[in-house]
Amino acid sequence: MSRYILYNDDVHVAQFEVHNSVITNFIPQRPELLPMQIRHATADAFASWIRERAVDLNNVIHRNLMYELTGSRDKTTLALRTHMFSITDTFTCFEDGEFVPRLQLCRPEDQNQVSDYILVSSDTSLRNLRVSTPNASTDGSFTKTWKYEENAWWLYKLQFPSATESEVEISRVLNSIGWDAAEYRFVGRFRKRVKTRNFLGSQEFFEPYDSFRFFFDNPGDDDDVICQNIASLGDAYANAWKRILLADALFLNMDRHMRNFGVIRSSTTGEVLRLAPNFDNNQAYLANPGGTYSDVMLRRYMLHADCHDRENLETLSDALLVHPSLKHAYEASRTYLNR
Repeated sequence: MSRYILYNDDVHVAQFEVHNSVITNFIPQRPELLPMQIRHATADAFASWIRERAVDLNNVIHRNLMYELTGSRDKTTLALRTHMFSITDTFTCFEDGEFVPRLQLCRPEDQNQVSDYILVSSDTSLRNLRVSTPNASTDGSFTKTWKYEENAWWLYKLQFPSATESEVEISRVLNSIGWDAAEYRFVGRFRKRVKTRNFLGSQEFFEPYDSFRFFFDNPGDDDDVICQNIASLGDAYANAWKRILLADALFLNMDRHMRNFGVIRSSTTGEVLRLAPNFDNNQAYLANPGGTYSDVMLRRYMLHADCHDRENLETLSDALLVHPSLKHAYEASRTYLNR
């Protein structure tokens, strides 16, 4: 039986016990600094949260990498042996009596060697590296890995050119009108790679809605419930969420699930600071599963729109004039507005 301490940044927030890779006990001690999903969790629920933090094992490269670095492909074991480190939040864990400050835990030069392994699928002698925090990937449809460049962490993705173009062009047009969206850039001339800058500031962590929904009296996944819950946080949250929904409708993004939107919280107080920016549009526009554009989502969304939605659509439509690659969305928006 081993006793572990869960930290938020460098603050002790919970403890738990592990026996043969099974979580047998979980005791929250600073619930205000915990993700909503585990504030009052059982050991089994906490174990589910831990497994979500392991490196994605759907990819054979990731499976081989994890086995080389940790000698295991069990998700709980992987998460514990990598101290549950993530670029997108501030939580780590250590066996009782051991501790390394989070900022010292993941050295960029070590992580970049892991990232190079993921990106080029070659042997970079990782057996001798002994990296303790290979935050190589998160679950998803495409191979992903973090690299440290230009004094910031960037999430690289390997995907189809249509997916890459969708993410870059949508983020450009949204940012051009001052809507909060993650920054995406093309990597390489064949446009099969894209990178996005980490959108978190110091002492902030991202909590996906799939976890944050347990903050509300009704944690259901119905669309109306989600809208009501987000609106209850205040006008700024309601307005930001409506912009995300409108962009999804116009750009035919059918992949807005509860793990690719959420909130940004303070790691020092637990306070909810703002809605996370619009990100993850790699199955939108012409990268959608059908490969063709339709205005069906826009027409359906605007059936229940108000004056603010129309104003938002006009602003977005005007910005599309200088983005010819998004001409189908421009035409759909003008058709609706000119009726």
